[in-house]
Amino acid sequence: ALQCGPGAARADADAAAADAAALGRRAAVLDADLALEGDAATLIAACGATLGRPACAVFVSACAGADDAQTIDGAALAAALARNVTAPLALARALADATPDAARDDESLRACAIHVLDQALFHPAPAQLSHALMQAALSRATSALALALAPKVRVAALVRGRAPHADDIAAAACYLANAPGVTGATLTVDGGEHLVPPADGPNE
Repeated sequence: ALQCGPGAARADADAAAADAAALGRRAAVLDADLALEGDAATLIAACGATLGRPACAVFVSACAGADDAQTIDGAALAAALARNVTAPLALARALADATPDAARDDESLRACAIHVLDQALFHPAPAQLSHALMQAALSRATSALALALAPKVRVAALVRGRAPHADDIAAAACYLANAPGVTGATLTVDGGEHLVPPADGPNE
């Protein structure tokens, strides 16, 4: 299932679902505003009603906009927190609620939540302060949730960069979804981008 929020290109989501269907997979596009905790909390149930109980939920963090130490305020932080921390927490909790208690003993029934982060985790930009803060918060939440939701749900993070092909990111997510021994870990898939300072200058 693909989530489509306000302002998103619905045609692109529908096209992706059609591509999946062409491969013989069941797919659906679900409308939900991840800035609203209620929408995020019910997304897993909506997926279950449409396609059956989900075994994996992939959350992709969004850019929180432009602000710096002089312009950032409580409203900007609250908006960034709702979309990039509260939403994945609600999704992971709902995934755990949807996973049967039998998963505690039966590994095949367990679920996985994956948080997709970006290079702001390694190279915070002063002009995107709230975004950098949210990346750090979600990274920390990954390990905390892995402890809190074990053993029913594994939680892992994937840091993307500009270098790899989209297939690299997809393959990494599939690996995490199917690796029962991996939880609370972060996999970086960026062609080494995190190892060098940004070309635009320090922390830009």
